[in-house]
Formats: sequence, C-alpha cells, structure tokens
Amino acid sequence: MFQDRHDILPSATHDEFAREEFIATLRKRFTTDIWPGARQIYADKVLPAFQAKHGRDPETPREAYDALRETFYFRAGNLVGRAAQELIWDTVGESIERQLDDLIDAARPKPGALGSVRTNPDLEIPRYIDAVDIHAMPGNFHTEIREDDVYAGALYDRGVYVFAFGGLGSQNEGLGATTAAFVNERFPNLKPRRILDIGCGPGFTTLPWKIAFPDAEVHGVDIGGPQVRYAHARAESLGHAVHYSQQDAADLDFEDGYFDIVCSLLVTHEMPAPHIRAMFRECHRVTAAGGIVLHDGGYPPPTNPIDVIMSNWFNENANEPFAIGMRRMDMDAELVAAGFAEDRLFRGQKEPVYLKGHLPPASFIGAVK
Repeated sequence: MFQDRHDILPSATHDEFAREEFIATLRKRFTTDIWPGARQIYADKVLPAFQAKHGRDPETPREAYDALRETFYFRAGNLVGRAAQELIWDTVGESIERQLDDLIDAARPKPGALGSVRTNPDLEIPRYIDAVDIHAMPGNFHTEIREDDVYAGALYDRGVYVFAFGGLGSQNEGLGATTAAFVNERFPNLKPRRILDIGCGPGFTTLPWKIAFPDAEVHGVDIGGPQVRYAHARAESLGHAVHYSQQDAADLDFEDGYFDIVCSLLVTHEMPAPHIRAMFRECHRVTAAGGIVLHDGGYPPPTNPIDVIMSNWFNENANEPFAIGMRRMDMDAELVAAGFAEDRLFRGQKEPVYLKGHLPPASFIGAVK
C-alpha cells in the first residue's frame, strides 16, 4: 500500500509502515465484511425475534437499534471500527511528530512558487470546529501546535490514505476526480476561468480540478492553517499552480461573482445547519452568472430503521455529530433560500473512480446561477 511520494508526505520507518498496513487491513475488513454483516444479523436474527415478541416490525430506528445492540456481533463490530479509527491517528500521528520539524521546513513557501498560500492567524475558529475532533482526529483540522504548523494537514493526508486502505487512489484523488469528471460530462460547454474548492483540507480534492481544467485559476480554502500550508507545499511538489487560503466558508473574502465553479466535498456533513446555510449564501455570492455550485450529498435520508442505523455509524462512533442534521435538511430548499432559482437546480450521480463495490455512486446536488 504505497501512497505516491511528494516532498511533504510523511515518511515511515519499517515499523511505522507495518503498523499502518495492519490498520489499513483492519479498516478494510471492517468496511467490507464486519460492518455490512450487522445488516445480515439484523435480518436473520434480530428482526424475527422482535417480530415474535411484539407481533410487528420495529416502528422507529431507536427500537431497531436497541434490539440490535443486544447482539454481541453488533457491539463487537462497533468496538473494532472505533479502535481502527483511533489507531489511524495514533500511528500516523506518532510518525509525523518524529519528523515534524523537517516537514515544516519543507512546507515553507519558496521563491518562484507556482501558486500561493495565505493564512490568517486572527481568524476566529467557529465553536463547532473547535469543540469536536471530527473523525476522532486529535486537534481536528485547525489546531496549531507550533509556528508554521503543518501537522494536521500531514495527518489528514496520510491518515485518509490509511483510512480508505489506499482505495481513493495513490494521491487520495478519487472523489475530486469523480466530481471533476461529473462536471465535464454534465456541463461539457463550461470553460471555467476560476474554480473554488471549499474545505480543501490537504488538497487532494483540489488538484483534480487543476488537472481537469488546466487553464483555470484554482483556489482552495480551509478553516485550518496547517491544512492550507500543507496543501500548498503538496501542490508545489506535484507541479500544480493552486492558490490556498485559510478562510471560513461562511465568510469568504473573494469578490462577488469571482468563480465559475464552486464546490465542496466531504464538508456539509461536518457542519451544523446554520453554517451550511451561511456557506450556501456565500457560494451564491461568489459564483458568476452561468457558473455552477455543487456539493456532494443532498440525498434523501433513509427511512427504514436498519438503513438509518447503518448510515449513522460514523455519527455515533467516529465523531461526526452534524451528519444526521445535514441529512434531514431539504437541500433543494436551502439552495433556493440562498438565492438560486429553483428551475436551475440539478442533481446527479457518478460511479467513484476508486473503491468500486465499497462505496455507492457519488451523489451531487447543485445549481446553475
């Protein structure tokens, strides 16, 4: 399981790499076997027992959940999944701590850079970010542990590769590449001048936009200074001109109508509803006439009790407390409330570039301004 090297990617000793391989294998076993098995346990044992006792099916997800958690399989599966989640960050984090000084030096902007990076030490970190370690990742996306820090960016880049057992591509580019391909197919006549990736993290959702639209000016924003510093160094090492800046998606500093494509990936499920609405308003403001805004997700929430339980695993076991609220939002109505015309909304799906068979098709919701 070898992630493509670049100048800022943390290296691993023999033992560190062996531990990462073990965790990736454990995550794959959990994702493809152990956790899906809970659905079979429910169908074969839990549901028949509940029906025999009550003379009916469970009427709410809570009833189904209470019955399912009585099984050893379900409780043990949760334990394995949570342990794997924590082990990712512990193992990768120790490796990064060992070489953090060198990573910080490598990430400092150099003369003749292709792109740029801006941080904002005075940026107020929203409480929903500061109060929760999303994904159980220590310090979340934004915490700075020393000057010019890149720890959180390095942790997320290597950690996501281990988390997805390499299945998002050798550069973690799978979702970004899928999204750019969706836009190319859905809007073949769109020739974007400028593209914005909101919640860019370490940049693996941003670079596919530059690859797909090499003549466009591409920007990535993230709430975390360590993310954009790392993302900039990563892009430079890989030979791409991208402009990164530390910003809150609810209060961007770009001019009105500056972008032809505005996108967020893996972002809305980590935001409370008021912040999603504020981000949608900003997306409308910074998008040019005829440009598009798109976000992943926007699918209707499940209603079958077991489907609700399965979809909520990360909410309850991997520190994603806002995802349930996001799924209950009417995203069409929210985009209209943000200023987009109802007859300009669109939805779509596309098979993910990687992890086929392990992920449903990527779903998108958006609007043409």
